[in-house]
Amino acid sequence: MTGFPLIFSDLISIALVVYVWVRIRANSALEPDAVCLFQCIGVTLIATLVVDHVWEYFYRISDGSAASRQLLNTISSLEFCCIPIALFFLIFYQRKQWDAARCTALAADLTLLVLDLLNIRLPIYAYIDHELYTVMTPGAVWIFLGTLILFGFVLIHHFRNTFNMDREDKLLISFVLIIAALGEAGCYFNVDVVAVWECLAIVYLLLYLALERLFAKTDQVTGLPNRYAFTLAYFRETRNPASVLVSVDLNHLKYFNDRYGHDTGDHYLRAFAQTAQQRVKDLGQLYRVGGDEFCLASSADPSRVQAAFAELSQMDQCDPAYGDFPMDFAYGLAVRKPGETNGALYTRTDAAMYVNKRQMEGAAGRDE
Repeated sequence: MTGFPLIFSDLISIALVVYVWVRIRANSALEPDAVCLFQCIGVTLIATLVVDHVWEYFYRISDGSAASRQLLNTISSLEFCCIPIALFFLIFYQRKQWDAARCTALAADLTLLVLDLLNIRLPIYAYIDHELYTVMTPGAVWIFLGTLILFGFVLIHHFRNTFNMDREDKLLISFVLIIAALGEAGCYFNVDVVAVWECLAIVYLLLYLALERLFAKTDQVTGLPNRYAFTLAYFRETRNPASVLVSVDLNHLKYFNDRYGHDTGDHYLRAFAQTAQQRVKDLGQLYRVGGDEFCLASSADPSRVQAAFAELSQMDQCDPAYGDFPMDFAYGLAVRKPGETNGALYTRTDAAMYVNKRQMEGAAGRDE
């Protein structure tokens, strides 16, 4: 049979990519960089799967000559170029946060791409033998291992530095790496190249689901974890619950919204959130749980948490990098009592915050 082949495993992989694209179009919460990332990687995967069909076609009509083997080896090497190309897009995701780690990852990725291109002429990791079998060289294990390590490094570096990850997020990312490892192991030990393309499509889907879940837990205005994330991390946490909870109510948000518009109000929220988070990030995670309401869940020493918020309350202005906004808020802090439930601690913290707010309003009234 010499007609153009249909590789149904590749078609299934293409269907998974298309499914992710459909999800992207329906998800307004994703930032433009994330949309661009998955579109670029998706195009790369589909192009690779199409090239895989081309390889299969030439394999079927091959006469076993040196020229035909060279052609198959060239196509195969170009197929494997998709992996460093996809990693390239992942490295450049959120490029505004560029650092030394990304530079190192980029250098390693370009090295992998060069090795893939060199494999067209030199058997660096694989070649086609006289019987048209794909043969892995001893160097293949290092190429595959290096690729997997690079992928894991880039993935963990991005997600850990960008999002507040819970156990489910970490589990999902772990399975992304496990499936990637299984695909490469199948290629190396069984010369099952199809397994690589199948695993890449599955990794693409799982990676999107992980990012979608993380964005669902992120407040789009402040960049902090939102109420949904707070519910997951605080109210549903029973094994290692936070021992200290701080409830914060930002003052003057209504004033900025009414006088200058909601866009300015959003800038005010962002300025406060980022200023506060920078100063309490070593103590716990700050969440935006409502319009002008924030919570910090912490397991640090209560005196340290109290000192941090006392220092914050003495600041006149938010960090100038985020705009000219006052640092004016009421807060309440409560320490968990033995046997106290998460809900009870939250109620006490909220009550303490409103006591502080009334005290501030009373003091302001006396000053007038």
